[in-house]
Amino acid sequence: MKRLLVALLLAALACPAEAAPATKVNIAWRYKDFVAPVMLYEVKGQPPLWHTASVTNLAAIPIGDPIASSSFQLVPGQRKRFALVVQNISDQPLYFFAAPHTAHPEEEALGFKFKCLCVNHAYTIGPKEIWYRIVEFRLSQDFIGEELTITHTLIGIDKKRAASFSAEVSLPDL
Repeated sequence: MKRLLVALLLAALACPAEAAPATKVNIAWRYKDFVAPVMLYEVKGQPPLWHTASVTNLAAIPIGDPIASSSFQLVPGQRKRFALVVQNISDQPLYFFAAPHTAHPEEEALGFKFKCLCVNHAYTIGPKEIWYRIVEFRLSQDFIGEELTITHTLIGIDKKRAASFSAEVSLPDL
């Protein structure tokens, strides 16, 4: 009996359990009355989730390499923090908010969580400034799907409307 248990243990060690298949996650954007594109970057260090700021120099942001094609791979149970970065190259401030995100295909929307920027808040990017926000995408252990696209619509607004929704940088309910 001991030999059988040892043999089973050795077989299990020699043939590790098959890893869960990776899911390709695409982060997409639509723009309405907003001209500055959102870029995704890897984060450096451990900046706090939802940290949001504007700076005048890209080097002041805790970021690494750009995330190519705004896509990355995750396996179920995994999470990824990254930075959303928007550069205002104009001489005027930009005001915007993000409409709640949508998932495609809808049937694979069960089991993901995106701690993002659609939190009933208006954001401002000063002239010649670079805005960023640290976000997190997570797949539940039971997520099923090969590819998932999450789309936000960024909507440009005027200063008056922005003032009504931007008293503090908003953190969503946890």
